[in-house]
Amino acid sequence: MLGSVARKLRIFGFDTLYLRHLNDDDILKIGTAQRRIILTCDRELFRRIVKAGAHGALLQGSDDLEDIAHVLSKYEISSISFSTLNSRCSACNGLIIKEKIIDIKRYLPSNIIKWHDEFFQCTNCNKVYWEGSHVTRIRALAKQLNIKLKKKEPDHK
Repeated sequence: MLGSVARKLRIFGFDTLYLRHLNDDDILKIGTAQRRIILTCDRELFRRIVKAGAHGALLQGSDDLEDIAHVLSKYEISSISFSTLNSRCSACNGLIIKEKIIDIKRYLPSNIIKWHDEFFQCTNCNKVYWEGSHVTRIRALAKQLNIKLKKKEPDHK
């Protein structure tokens, strides 16, 4: 339900589990044990999160930008930025490290190697990343989020 939100949070460096095939009891158990913020669109699960004294946010699930801004604002994060070196793997949540081209050449098409200088690899699933056109979209998303977060800030005048 919130896979797209999870991927975007990972890109911005948040340690994000996405537990799509687990039942609510297991999600609540894991979230509580690991002291995670449980994101859900399910009102009943959210009631159980609150009752258990766990951290959580009830999201709408229809607009990633709104949902992410809601979570960040709720937990008093007033701005966000994107850095390749602080991102997590969008696929598996693993840590991303900068790699030498020699070490990852076998994973990449030759045209990618020709046009890019820097590469990053997930330490968990070995997925390779580079700063392509998607980085422009990610930075634009960060800018949109920061505008929304600024609007949500309480007026301290």
